Amino acid sequence: MEKYNQNKGIITLIGLLLLMSNLSCKKFVQIPPPETQVVTETVFNNNGAATSAQLGTYSYMVTNALSYQMATDLGLYSDELQNFSTNLTKLHLYTNSLQATDNAGQWATLYKCIFYANSVLDGLKSYSGTNPAVKQQLTGEALFVRAFCNFNLASIYGDIPLVTSTDPNINDQISRSPKVQVYQQVISDLQNAKNLLNVSYVDGTDTAVTSERVRPTKFAALALLARTYLYLGDYSTTNKAIYYTEADSASNAVIGNNVYALTPLTNVFLKNSSEAIWQLQTPSGQTWDTYDGAWFILTGAPGTGTTLCSTISTQLLSSFEVNDQRKINWIGSIQALGNTYYFPYKYKNNTLKNQEYTMVLRLGEQYLIRAEARNRTGNVAGALSDLNAIRTRAGLGNYTGATDQVSLETAILHERQVELFSEWGHRWFDLARTGNAPVVMTMVSPQKGGTWYSNNYQMVFPIPQTDISNDNNLSQNTGY
Repeated sequence: MEKYNQNKGIITLIGLLLLMSNLSCKKFVQIPPPETQVVTETVFNNNGAATSAQLGTYSYMVTNALSYQMATDLGLYSDELQNFSTNLTKLHLYTNSLQATDNAGQWATLYKCIFYANSVLDGLKSYSGTNPAVKQQLTGEALFVRAFCNFNLASIYGDIPLVTSTDPNINDQISRSPKVQVYQQVISDLQNAKNLLNVSYVDGTDTAVTSERVRPTKFAALALLARTYLYLGDYSTTNKAIYYTEADSASNAVIGNNVYALTPLTNVFLKNSSEAIWQLQTPSGQTWDTYDGAWFILTGAPGTGTTLCSTISTQLLSSFEVNDQRKINWIGSIQALGNTYYFPYKYKNNTLKNQEYTMVLRLGEQYLIRAEARNRTGNVAGALSDLNAIRTRAGLGNYTGATDQVSLETAILHERQVELFSEWGHRWFDLARTGNAPVVMTMVSPQKGGTWYSNNYQMVFPIPQTDISNDNNLSQNTGY
């Protein structure tokens, strides 16, 4: 089966993208719909064009380096990366001194993807040119993308505008919804997506099975559901046990699918690896396999620009146990200017070799989600089994520490730190959702030249000032 090209999706989204040309002065949650119906009717009365419109969203994520940007923003903000950039936003991220004018956290990119998702959903509802199987798959994918973006936005900014429409008359007056409510909307979208998406990976026809793991499936929806239920259990004041049980159930369904398997560390980030639940395919025309590889892998001393400008922090480097093979396989080093610099080396290619795709969801995280959920619900044996599966893959022995709930949670969170570093901001999200951020950052922030304030307002990023200025109903986070 010929591999489809996600970059083609950009072509049929051109009617939407032209509207973006002057967005620097517009609110990203206020993007208007196309001025005429011609483009929309053309796209959504044709199976191939409608599919290309959805695939264009994934190309947009890749070409805007969403994975690298989130990993860098949140890695610098936490205790994961050391900064060498002189860029003002990078400096503010690193010293935990963000300002509303920094536009940090990928707000604009994530909301643009939500707009694309809502446009696809509106088009599929309004026009009947796509066949039922195609419409079902594309609807599921658009709901999944909207959920993915809302999850990340709420995790970074807290209460956010919950945008489910492309109608500017609605969006230009929208206010913020509580974080827990956003997570609940994420769950609703994912539950619907789970029931619509194919069980197997499909190609550009939306129905034929392929080996390419670059489109969301039912199990991608379940994987993100597991993560969201886990977070809801942490942030909610009620129903915690129910949410942890649901997280266990969703991750269990993914782990139980024999399509997925933990693979040797050297193979995890290869394209279509057995660990991949959802990856982003490199569009044609790129000069490297992934932005993460191109912009994390140092070939000399780190620079002062906005890429190739960070290294692994001393805090992360010292967190690995002796003989942890992840430190050997997933951290690279280079000698330059009389110093040794360590950098994320999960992706091995900084040029185009067509060997790696950008990993978004993978099985290793699901084991750790299930371990944490099981620990929270009293299933110590199950939690230990999952924790040890990850440790074994890393070349470590079984966990031998205390097994009370607090001690085991500490062990699981430590495993997440050394397993999921430099991937989509997991470390910062973990510090925030577990309440550990104030303790860790009070120590770490001064080491980075910053200050962590006792009122903890830095637990969320500021809403971009341009959006605050354009919407009287949109409030700013306290402290900014």
